[in-house]
Amino acid sequence: MRIAPSRDHFDAAAFRADTPGAATVVHLNAAGAGLPPRIVTETVMRHLAEEASVGPHWAAARAQDDLQAVRAVAAELLQCRPHNVAFGGSAGTMWAMAFLAMPIKRGARVLVARSEWAGNVLNLIKRRLIDGIAIDIMPVDERTGRIDVERVGELLDERTAAICLPVVASGSGVRQPVELIAALPRPEGCLLFVDGAQAVGRLPAGMASTGADVLVAPSRKWLRGPRGEAIMALSDRALERLGDPPVLSQVGSNWTSIDSYATRADARRFETYEFSVAGRLGLGAAMTRALECGIENIDDVIRARLVRLRAGLTAISGVTVFEEDAANAAFLTFTASAIVPVELNDRLAEANIAAAVVDRDYARADLEARCLDAINRVAPHVYTSEEDIDRFLYTVSAASRQARWRNAS
Repeated sequence: MRIAPSRDHFDAAAFRADTPGAATVVHLNAAGAGLPPRIVTETVMRHLAEEASVGPHWAAARAQDDLQAVRAVAAELLQCRPHNVAFGGSAGTMWAMAFLAMPIKRGARVLVARSEWAGNVLNLIKRRLIDGIAIDIMPVDERTGRIDVERVGELLDERTAAICLPVVASGSGVRQPVELIAALPRPEGCLLFVDGAQAVGRLPAGMASTGADVLVAPSRKWLRGPRGEAIMALSDRALERLGDPPVLSQVGSNWTSIDSYATRADARRFETYEFSVAGRLGLGAAMTRALECGIENIDDVIRARLVRLRAGLTAISGVTVFEEDAANAAFLTFTASAIVPVELNDRLAEANIAAAVVDRDYARADLEARCLDAINRVAPHVYTSEEDIDRFLYTVSAASRQARWRNAS
């Protein structure tokens, strides 16, 4: 286990200097796709140069030891064994592969968070149409936005086949009580599916800390790795419970005779033959960099940035911030009464500030319940400076003020 720098000696300025993109754009969309550190880009480019020199197959063969090291560092990050780790192209696809591989009886129930990722919900609906399962949304404390653990416990019964929730949703920076949900008594075959897209690389969110049976995360968000890469960790219980993936590959299954096959017992049953070696090596570099910095150190710095952001946003007339406790949020979401989220985001982009809008296409159940069509989202990382935040706040204030004048005229 590597030793991260102590919190007293963590140098956020050096982290920013190691992120070339931070000098060219005010990047406040780490929840969408973080700016890569120098080592990630160099790792990807180095392997692409190797492919150009000797061809993709030879380059991949030469990289086998490095690819094994990527699996080992993923296991360290996700608090499991390499045996429990699988790689794929997207977190949503891997989540769906696992869920669709779970044997489930007609009439079984799945409990799902109101804030679950849209792609995951689509696959729940697909399974309901095919297998006749029931989908029940878990109750939420409307003041805090957190799932009501006690009431979820009352919902659990022998028909419950799965519980599905994110550590943090895309449409709200509120951290959900995943570990408390995991601790609830539930049927032996009931698996806990946890979407760690907005947590892994940002918060301590591995198998041990979440209690997940299935945990997925993309490379491109808080880990700051290449797009088109993702990781999944499966508990031993999940490996026993899950069957064949809906699509087989010779990596995950062996062709044992002319008319038979045998699927791997480990998590690699969900992997495919075709993947970007350069991208996976880049993901390995990103995970290594995060562990070297220390996830707790990253969390500390981002917390401080969010406190500054929330104080500045709430001081702007007409702005509503939806996260009550900035220090415990993963990011912030807000609206400005005078200007719609898309227009405000466009104004930010004109000022070379990258932020995001989340609408009902991504978080329908949650936003409908809150009577919202869309919200703005701001997600700093350790490379975000105080000057970046001040520039963002100035631009939001100016855009909101100009919209009020326009609306009044």
